[in-house]
Amino acid sequence: MTDTDTKQLTIARGFMNGLRAGAPIAVGYIPSAMAFGILARTANMTAWETLFMSYVVFAGASQFVAVNLYMLGAAFPEIILATLVLNMRLIMMSSAISKRLLPGIGRLTKAWIGFELTDESFSVSAMRGEDMLSADFQVGVNFLGHWTWAIGSLLGGFGAAILPSSVQDSMGIALYALFIGLLVPSVRKNRSGLVVAAAAMALSAFIKWTPCLNASLNRGFAIMLAAGAAALFGAIALPVKGDGSR
Repeated sequence: MTDTDTKQLTIARGFMNGLRAGAPIAVGYIPSAMAFGILARTANMTAWETLFMSYVVFAGASQFVAVNLYMLGAAFPEIILATLVLNMRLIMMSSAISKRLLPGIGRLTKAWIGFELTDESFSVSAMRGEDMLSADFQVGVNFLGHWTWAIGSLLGGFGAAILPSSVQDSMGIALYALFIGLLVPSVRKNRSGLVVAAAAMALSAFIKWTPCLNASLNRGFAIMLAAGAAALFGAIALPVKGDGSR
């Protein structure tokens, strides 16, 4: 990248700026993380085992799936395979974010950014108006959500015996509410985003409500298929023009 190119680009910089951008994600994670801690407690995991899993794995939906499979007596290879398929979408997300990172970032830093990346932090970073993202900014976006999820899981594990069942059950919808909160402001200003989001939801619903597809496709693969097909549709039907608009 030349000096001229750099001057023409806007760059999202700074760890603190990343923390501010990621703060809404962290707030949204709290009830879902506590719900996971409660579920883990019912699976006879200690609060500290729950904390360890949330820090090392850090994949909300996959953690719920893994613990449920464990409670059902599934073998560990089956649990690993299920969570691997469910998280395959993050390969595409990490690749997309890496293309917007400033040149010269080390491999370990890129690996850490990819490890901490989630659906929500990807959405926040992908919707940034800047052309490029600094490593400090992206680490800041991911960092707060990672630790909030881990600590929320710990609190859920400790508080499983205290909270009433009605409160525990209601925590399961928190991630869905967070997704909607991230999606709506974006699609209001971007017609292409609205079309792609609607296509992904329609295809996901079609797979869900078609008995043969719902029975034969792993849920994680179905999500990845719907998202990939919608993105391909958007790239073909709504190509980016030379000036960057659609």
